[in-house]
Amino acid sequence: METTNKTSFVLTENARTDLQKETMARIEADGVCPFCAEHFETYHTEPVLKKTKNWILTTNFSPYGDGKAQHHFLFVYNAGHINKPGEMTDDARIELFDLVDELSTKHNLEGGSILMRFGDGKINGSSVEHLHAHLIVGQRQDENTKGLKVKVGYIPK
Repeated sequence: METTNKTSFVLTENARTDLQKETMARIEADGVCPFCAEHFETYHTEPVLKKTKNWILTTNFSPYGDGKAQHHFLFVYNAGHINKPGEMTDDARIELFDLVDELSTKHNLEGGSILMRFGDGKINGSSVEHLHAHLIVGQRQDENTKGLKVKVGYIPK
């Protein structure tokens, strides 16, 4: 497991909303990882939908697409501070996909996208360096919709 002796676990430059920037300023002042279980509910304003041995399931408090997607769920690794998929147990991998299946059934999802951010936020575009994943469900494409864009990294200008 990754050690937690970092000075900051958030990347304010990757924040998309004023709420994220304000929250990150508090997090940096407190010097904690906002996605570690003992701090999660201090900073995350959306209700926890479910906790398992390995994951916290909630909705993203700053959803992609300015809240216009059908759903934006957030899965935060709950069994310690890690930042790479290889640090997960097999049990955690199974739990994550069981949660996705559960949400797909509960919400009768016809499609969606799973995005997992890991490692260096200056590479993957994340705002928090703690293993987490997103389940994003857009609207059905028609003449009144446009593509939902999500940053997954960087390329040269």
